[in-house]
Amino acid sequence: MKQFLLYFGRLLILCLLQAFIFERIQIGPFLYPCVYVLFILLFPFGYKTANLLIWAFVIGIITDISATGMLGLHASAAVCLALLRPNLLKLVSVKGEVGQMATPGLNTLGLTRYVAFVTVSLLIHHTVLFGWESYRLSYLHLTIARIVLSTALNTLLIVLVQATLFNQKRGFDS
Repeated sequence: MKQFLLYFGRLLILCLLQAFIFERIQIGPFLYPCVYVLFILLFPFGYKTANLLIWAFVIGIITDISATGMLGLHASAAVCLALLRPNLLKLVSVKGEVGQMATPGLNTLGLTRYVAFVTVSLLIHHTVLFGWESYRLSYLHLTIARIVLSTALNTLLIVLVQATLFNQKRGFDS
């Protein structure tokens, strides 16, 4: 029950940050700040993928309702990322390391592997999100630019947020 409340608290905090701060920031047409993805990235290893898929759908649909008003965009991108997350973790971890870590993070993976994990995860998430949003091949060059630039921005944001708020050495992570 304690862990459920912890995850629910994280979900709530990240949804509120996304809806009331990051959705209101207008940096330009190609930069979309999106920190709620951190919830999916920080989900512990010991849980089944089905649980992560449910949590990802919930955070995606809450973001859709509160921020965009278009149901399905963030939910589909979040679920796609949650589905591919175990394989992404296998790509960036050393054999046997995944079972020994509690959560994938900056402290457990190290800076280089964590940035690689976040970058590839965001590329997948943003490809689904912006692909559904534009839904036209005539805007493919603009969509690709938005995917790449938003991935760079969000990689920086997520690494900074993870290093400051969810740092195990400072005691904010479980």
